[in-house]
Amino acid sequence: MRPHLAMSSLVALGCIVGCGSSGDSGSSDGPSSSTEEPTYYKDIAPLVNKECTSCHHDGGIAPFSLSDAATAAKMAGAMAAATQSRTMPPMPVNNDESCNTYKNARWLSDEEIALFERWSKAGAPLGDPKDAPLPPVDETPKLTGELESFDMGVDYTPQPPPGELDEYRCFIVDPGITEDTFITGYDIQPGDPRVVHHVSLFYLNDAQADADAEALDAADPGPGYRCFGAAGVQSSVLYGVWVPGSGATILPEGTGIFHGAGRKIALQVHYNVPLMGGPFTDRSKVTYQVAKDPTLTRAYLMPVGSFQFSLPPKDDKANVTADVPLDQLGWFISGVDASGGIRIWGAMPHMHVIGRTQRTTLKQQGAEECVTDVDRWNFHWQDMWWYETPIDVAPGSTLSISCDFDTRGRTTPTTWGEGTNDEMCTNILYATLAGK
Repeated sequence: MRPHLAMSSLVALGCIVGCGSSGDSGSSDGPSSSTEEPTYYKDIAPLVNKECTSCHHDGGIAPFSLSDAATAAKMAGAMAAATQSRTMPPMPVNNDESCNTYKNARWLSDEEIALFERWSKAGAPLGDPKDAPLPPVDETPKLTGELESFDMGVDYTPQPPPGELDEYRCFIVDPGITEDTFITGYDIQPGDPRVVHHVSLFYLNDAQADADAEALDAADPGPGYRCFGAAGVQSSVLYGVWVPGSGATILPEGTGIFHGAGRKIALQVHYNVPLMGGPFTDRSKVTYQVAKDPTLTRAYLMPVGSFQFSLPPKDDKANVTADVPLDQLGWFISGVDASGGIRIWGAMPHMHVIGRTQRTTLKQQGAEECVTDVDRWNFHWQDMWWYETPIDVAPGSTLSISCDFDTRGRTTPTTWGEGTNDEMCTNILYATLAGK
């Protein structure tokens, strides 16, 4: 696989504002009224604690700590700009209620965004330290019950290509599942949070997938193998993503992802390595929440997308569309018939580095509704977004997807594929079959 191009200037810094967190600000005082001059301790610090410090803390993936008042004041202009553009907190999926809302949203209200701007324009006053909120409380989800833990099997020091900050590395791991099992949640602990930007889990479906991944591993001189976008193995499926601040992922109650006895996974780590410091050595760890309860409803990762396209170069809005009838939705998963209807619990949109927007809609019973609206795609902040209200899809329905790409920097056509300079137009749905 070809290595990923250098990240944009905002992401290369780690973040400008921060990564979402569900932690409570701990402050009983609300933001200042529109006529008062906002201050860091009273107005900005509660928002920073809630939405930024999961990345912007000492030893985190971000290059500076926003819990330090003086540092935050220096970054006030950048914080205002990043929140205004909704670059930060990082959430590529629109959560403004025009197209669903999400349980794990990293989303500031318009009033909160305006507060950052007012604070910056006022000269970033710190205010009275007595107004500072209590330290943030960790309210991220936690696993319970029967747990199985494993790590990526090697101590690895990331080595991005010369002149770049990023490396994508896949490690073949046997998680030690000896019986057919349901995964009902997972938690990923980065070995070195200074460089682990995100982690993706790919299930290797069969022995051929194992052999293909092992061949890629053997051909690469280092531990694991270089990969980008996916695991580089045809018979594999993405089932989980972790980003800093997300905590554990608890799958919807009563559902689980099937993991067959003895099956392996490809654990993909996106490393973002600072220009200074190091070396940084990682050995990230994964914990599964597992259950052997036969009454659980099996969930599937069902991709909606276009899997064969060619984008013209020099086009600021090259478009790909696809319509997927419900009875064809399970084609990617052998033996799955979705024609009787499904319930969509969450969605994981996916494109590569020149993707700009993506919209998925559902046409059923004579009406059209929005499934996901990606209005500012960022490859580096992918996640599974869990609906506040699941979407029920009736038999005979059709899912449609439309993706826009900016190919102005390309001189040749861009085609579907897993390489750095290839593209994808896919939305991966976490869904259960109706009546199951």
